[in-house]
Amino acid sequence: MRFACLLLLFLWPTRAWAHAHLKRSEPAAGSKVETSPQLIRLWFSEQPELSVTFVSLKAADGKEFTLGGLQRDSANPLSVSARVSLPLPPGRYTVAWRTAASDGHPSQGTFGFVVLNGSVPATVPAQTGGLSPTTGAGSATPATSGNTENLEKADAAASVSNSLARAFSFVGLLALIGVVAFRTLVLPRTNVITEEMRARMEHRAAFLGLMASVVVIASALARLFLESEMMSAMAGMHGMSMADMAMHTRWGFALRLELGAATVAAVSFILAARRLTVAWLPAGLSAIALAVTPALAGHAAASPRFTSLMIGTDFLHVLGGASWLGNLLAIMLVGVPIALTLDGPGRWETIASLVNSFSPIALASAAIVGASGVIASWVHLEHVSALWETSYGQVLLLKLALVALTLIIGAYNFRRVQPQLVREEGAVRLRRSAAIELSVGSLILLVTGFLTGISP
Repeated sequence: MRFACLLLLFLWPTRAWAHAHLKRSEPAAGSKVETSPQLIRLWFSEQPELSVTFVSLKAADGKEFTLGGLQRDSANPLSVSARVSLPLPPGRYTVAWRTAASDGHPSQGTFGFVVLNGSVPATVPAQTGGLSPTTGAGSATPATSGNTENLEKADAAASVSNSLARAFSFVGLLALIGVVAFRTLVLPRTNVITEEMRARMEHRAAFLGLMASVVVIASALARLFLESEMMSAMAGMHGMSMADMAMHTRWGFALRLELGAATVAAVSFILAARRLTVAWLPAGLSAIALAVTPALAGHAAASPRFTSLMIGTDFLHVLGGASWLGNLLAIMLVGVPIALTLDGPGRWETIASLVNSFSPIALASAAIVGASGVIASWVHLEHVSALWETSYGQVLLLKLALVALTLIIGAYNFRRVQPQLVREEGAVRLRRSAAIELSVGSLILLVTGFLTGISP
């Protein structure tokens, strides 16, 4: 049933919700104000990116009224305002807005209000409006006849291409960080291997890290391109290039950091593959920097509550996942194949030593993943019922089920497979069960790619 739900994510076009919901406005949607407002104020559910935020004001006959430059409320980063340059005559008006939150996901919408008398400008008290923002590409739909509801469109942030780009990015990040964890945490604890074999494992690990770096770089460039396409498709944002995305937005900064750190890591792995041991230091520092980039370009940075806590939690979530699954990938692709080239019982002792060194790291990492996931869910979901009543909660439940399955497989490896590793049968069972564990882990990353495109 779970896998059927996962297939539906690919095969069935889903409605996705904008990440920066318009919570209320001043004037309120559908309201009637006595005099012309001095300001148009908007309050969003997440901090809007000012450089890609646009607000326009039109009368019922299509005449557009000039608004001043957008200003952020210093006391409330979720609020922006634009000054109305001239008093508005009596009549019906439509406000169209377009923005993107810190995670780079665009949203747009419209609402209407009525000015009864016009003449002297006056500030209208803040009211809560029943607003339904439109999302994704295309022009905003004007409000008519006092109807403040807006049609919704598919959000490109949750499209298959965007979700796959994020999933591949996670795969590259976990593999890259996992390689560093394997070399730093596992190999020094494995005391039965020779220096020559350790050098061979480091060489192959560096090659795996280099491939992971290329995946991260390619995914970051693809995400920049897709972000630029999403923004350019929105009315008022035409001509926004990849360079604009990278240089003038907060998620652009995160992607620049990701590209820079992955490039440094790639160079470091090339040098490490040539037996330059000191190159593992910049590779490790790059891995730490890369672990924080998903938080800076995702839900954590856009969270209106406990933002610093959410960024730290997301950082630990990525680090824990990489030290667990990424580390296991390195063991199975680097450590075990090289150990199998040995003759006699030494091969099984080497495999057992590698797994014994990895087990406590995996247990600690799984605990970090679980704890950080609980904290993130607590902040993102206001009620437990949101787990089954919202799109975000339902996909999160699927991810949790897959994580639980991975934990069960890991526990099986620890209790049943690990004690048998001193024999050939144990190594065969390890390769089979580890392949299943990594396959489920890849599904987790795939679901996470979709999860990061859905609004909490």
